[in-house]
Amino acid sequence: MQLKFKQMPQYRHKKVNLTIAAAGQLDEKKVNLPAGTCVGMAVIKTGAAPDEFVDLSILDNGSELVEGSDYRFYEKTNGGRWIDSLRPMSFDCNRDITVRLAADNAIAGGLKLQVIFFIIQN
Repeated sequence: MQLKFKQMPQYRHKKVNLTIAAAGQLDEKKVNLPAGTCVGMAVIKTGAAPDEFVDLSILDNGSELVEGSDYRFYEKTNGGRWIDSLRPMSFDCNRDITVRLAADNAIAGGLKLQVIFFIIQN
């Protein structure tokens, strides 16, 4: 009897670091996502959390690909499979995007984040 194993999807990840300086409100960076479909995103924060809402959005040629919402919405959760702990996404990659971090008001102590895109190879 020959065992057949289900082939696991091939995942890649792409990361981008964003920093809003002390007393700042905005940072954005361009990143090239490899071919495939983005199936999840996660955010890792360093330091203390600001007392302001700070929206994370994804832009494609100036148009919102992922509507802005507070970065805490993207923080990894505990439990289950690792892929289930990410914020679910579903958009085609193989393009340059802009990752934007924006606050309505100045952030006294600044904010540093790493945004990670998880991409399944087609």
